[in-house]
Amino acid sequence: MNMYRFVEDETQREILTADDLRGFFADPSTGESGPVVAVGTSLEPEKLPLSFGDVEFQVRDVRGKEIGSYYVGAIEVIGARDTEGGHGRTDLTISLGGYTLPYPYAGEIWRTWSHGPPVASGAWKDLPAEAHRSWLHVVQQAWFSAGHRARVYGDADTYEIAGADLATIDSFYCALGEAVNGPGGYLGSNPSALDDCLSNSGGGRRRLFRLVWRDFEVSRRNIDEDELSWAVEALRDGGVEIDISSDGDQ
Repeated sequence: MNMYRFVEDETQREILTADDLRGFFADPSTGESGPVVAVGTSLEPEKLPLSFGDVEFQVRDVRGKEIGSYYVGAIEVIGARDTEGGHGRTDLTISLGGYTLPYPYAGEIWRTWSHGPPVASGAWKDLPAEAHRSWLHVVQQAWFSAGHRARVYGDADTYEIAGADLATIDSFYCALGEAVNGPGGYLGSNPSALDDCLSNSGGGRRRLFRLVWRDFEVSRRNIDEDELSWAVEALRDGGVEIDISSDGDQ
């Protein structure tokens, strides 16, 4: 089952499928982005360039179920070559008008998720710190593609996160989402999104839950001061009681 499927957004007519998509999840430090390469595609164009409009591509699991999607608009196939060892498949060079996403680890993470979402919390901690932003991106895309809303689904009174695990603000949102909404869970990716999740759950009008934040001082050292302050403010404004008393701070 090919992992990527390009379709016309409105009609969902299939344009092509591909085993891999190289260059779309790009490292922003490398500078200006170029075309992407769809590897092992089902399309064999008779002439080039070949253009399509109103396109989205879907990420699919091994059973063919959509687990994420991206609207990319107009695309142009500008190159084609036989896939190495691909038994009649074709690699296509596709111009997306320079559109790429700054999540360089997302392709690998989607590949893992295509075999099923996490069944235990903490898988993101096995990745390097710079990959946590990509993990959070995949979590967000998969969460809404699965039909979930931006809200608290857990019903516990108290949740806990380990500050020693938090290398960046993205690590914080990875940990918070899983603590409250289970493995692979989402509860915002920035203060505004966190506020939406909490307010959609009644936060601001009542106390939602208590968050025990272990080793808060480690978080304070690792995470940008402003980003951490905004996250804490969003939690408190959203009805979350933050317990960092074990560090002598409240």
